[in-house]
Amino acid sequence: MIERQLVSVQENHTQESQASVLDTTRQGIVLAIIAMAAFSSGDAVVKHVAQTYPLPQLLWVRYIILSVFVISMALYRTGPEGLKKVIKANNLPLQVFRSVFLLGEAFLFTLSFKLLPIADVHAIVAVAPIVVTALSALWLKEQVGIRRWSAVLVGFAGVMIILRPGFEGFNELFLLPLLAAAAFAVYQILLRISSRYDNGETSQFYTGVVPFICVSFMVPFFWVTPDLYGWLALIAGGIFISLGHFFLIFAFQYATPSAIQPFNYTLLVWATLFGWLFYDEFPDQWTIVGALVVVSSGLYTLYRERKRS
Repeated sequence: MIERQLVSVQENHTQESQASVLDTTRQGIVLAIIAMAAFSSGDAVVKHVAQTYPLPQLLWVRYIILSVFVISMALYRTGPEGLKKVIKANNLPLQVFRSVFLLGEAFLFTLSFKLLPIADVHAIVAVAPIVVTALSALWLKEQVGIRRWSAVLVGFAGVMIILRPGFEGFNELFLLPLLAAAAFAVYQILLRISSRYDNGETSQFYTGVVPFICVSFMVPFFWVTPDLYGWLALIAGGIFISLGHFFLIFAFQYATPSAIQPFNYTLLVWATLFGWLFYDEFPDQWTIVGALVVVSSGLYTLYRERKRS
């Protein structure tokens, strides 16, 4: 009788633990979806202000806000003494090189928003995780099986459906977000390498501060003095992007990356919605088909990586 009661108590405890894990995972997923909405909101604002203000000025304001956010988070978590440890990088050249790649991606990404529909840009940039898989095999010598290589090829086929090279609907400007996706993929590979030397907080610090310093040297040559509305729009874009990072950081505290990553593709949904609401943009049938192929390939790649781990 006592043994049965003990077994019953253990089963109840196990069920409660599983329910607790499920609840926290759900919270993480919700936070990730909110983060994607914040990122897409920032993109919508950026598209608007990019028609008036130069890209260096746009990025300068964004990285001021992001730097303040990153430093504030570090102070909140570790205090002034801990901030000194965050700033000290064990591989500073790698951190700088990685952050410069992210800045290049931001330039290409922002220019893409200025010239192309928001949803089209995100549909092409969605290929980035697939590029990471290919680079991981070629650069980091990670084992990538035939199934994941097949997913990579299918993903690139999806991009070709969107780009339609050689056909009447081909737009050379689509190469901009494709280059942005490649730059972001290289950034992610460098982030994996830098994680061998420095923790996440150090990497976050340099992600905000290095681009800000770089753009600060450029912005005096491109400065256009904003009016009140311009300042509000520039700051709003930076705040939305920073909020996206904020919610995503907390999402990873509640759920594992493998649980969250598939929901990063909700960014496409938000981008399509905001593009339609604010700019009367809607992707054509080829972009929709290509995006579905790219997303399906990306989800399958994530599934294979999760199964392998």
